[in-house]
Amino acid sequence: MINQRIALVVVLGCLLHLPYLAFCKEKEDADKKEKQVEIKCMVPENKIADVSKKLTIDATHPTETRVVCFYDTPSKMLFEHTPKVILRSRYATDGTKPDTTVKIRGAKLKGTEVECESDQVIGKPRAESCSLTDKKQPVDEIMKANAGTDVKKIFNDDQEDFVKEAKVKVDWEKLVPFGPVEGVKVWKNVSAEGLKTVTVERWELPERDGKHRRVLFEVSTKALVSEESEVTAALSKALDITGTDEQEQETKTKVVLDHFAGNQSTKP
Repeated sequence: MINQRIALVVVLGCLLHLPYLAFCKEKEDADKKEKQVEIKCMVPENKIADVSKKLTIDATHPTETRVVCFYDTPSKMLFEHTPKVILRSRYATDGTKPDTTVKIRGAKLKGTEVECESDQVIGKPRAESCSLTDKKQPVDEIMKANAGTDVKKIFNDDQEDFVKEAKVKVDWEKLVPFGPVEGVKVWKNVSAEGLKTVTVERWELPERDGKHRRVLFEVSTKALVSEESEVTAALSKALDITGTDEQEQETKTKVVLDHFAGNQSTKP
């Protein structure tokens, strides 16, 4: 009899909790469906040292060190197009983790492997971005593309179709590399006050053709769109960069493309 009473209490307890459990499940599903926004801050060079200290970054032990390259026509037609088309390759300096990505910024596209989110560079309008990544390209083929040979070869048929869906015409045979940028350091899951974690990237652009050496330092974090304002304020506070006049005004991709523009004549 006692066991039956205990069982009855347990059953009643479960029944009473069902509405709560259902509510939690609905909220969890809603959070998954809500779009995410990647909030980014380009730190000016004169503030990089201070921000690095605030985030306690170990300069000698990044999570990963990469080689990154962008591709476009010599006149940067794809990046200047609306919507923007960004073609990129990456691999770790030890020759692992190669990938090529086609990103469409400024258009909403669909597909089984397509990933979409909003990009928000602090001080600039938010932009919708959808991307398709191929992680099966051999590193040696990417290296050839980075040297200006067979760029088309490192982007697969699905990625070409993805660009067509955005109604952008690409002459794949005329693509040239902008870069590569070697030694790109990435720190993931970095602690920052008021935020869960942030990702930090440090790019060093070499001096070339009268252009000065540049260091790009980007700090980013992801949040639900409904939390965008709160997280943006927290990121600015964590970095001690509160005014738009204290922020780098160009996006990382644009800075890299501009830095390497005109270098294509030296490629085979």
